[in-house]
Amino acid sequence: MEILANPSDWTQIDSENLAKFLETETGKRLIPKLVEQVPVLLDGGEINRILIRSGEVRAFNQMVESLLVLAHPPVPQQNPVNEYPPLEDDRAWGDGQRLSNNE
Repeated sequence: MEILANPSDWTQIDSENLAKFLETETGKRLIPKLVEQVPVLLDGGEINRILIRSGEVRAFNQMVESLLVLAHPPVPQQNPVNEYPPLEDDRAWGDGQRLSNNE
């Protein structure tokens, strides 16, 4: 059992359970069924109504995308490990050559 700071925290287990659900027959139909409900864009009329509707569509698309990200969170990127020491570190290279006379 995971100990959470807040009961509404989303955990790796939640992501795995959602991903498993989306792989079921019902889960495979969920996203297409949601997308059927996207608001229809207006092709004419008052500019404010058109802008509001396009914002609704954008928000709806972001919600569907967020649902998929919850099921498949992006893998955190790790900083690449440099196998070589810095060029300026004369002692680390041990080749007897020096860039400066300070050592």
